[in-house]
Amino acid sequence: MNSREHNNRRAHELTDWNLKWVLWGAITLVLSVAIMLSVSWWVFRKFQNVAASRQMGTAVGPAIPPPEPRLQVSQDAEWIATLQKEQAILHSYGWVDRSKGLIRIPIDRQMQIIAERGFPPPAQSRGQTK
Repeated sequence: MNSREHNNRRAHELTDWNLKWVLWGAITLVLSVAIMLSVSWWVFRKFQNVAASRQMGTAVGPAIPPPEPRLQVSQDAEWIATLQKEQAILHSYGWVDRSKGLIRIPIDRQMQIIAERGFPPPAQSRGQTK
């Protein structure tokens, strides 16, 4: 092996890349990241100021109510009223359909009956026989 072959093995292709373009690419990358971070920081601060003003009660603009019809005036009060109504139905006696003779009984009493007697047989459809 002569020295020329030895130098060719260790040498690299000088036309594959240009140092000027690599430096321009690195500078462009650094500047792009810096610009994106600056814009992100500015947007974050803007939203943080808006959130802080809302917490203090000084909203950016006047409170605009939703358009008509407003279906829920007081969500919490309506939820409590609905829950109380359902609990009253679950824990009281009453008619479901008087003409068909259907009644409701408190759920605790129904669970006792099922525990003592078991589930009732399934209702048979009219006109069907085994």
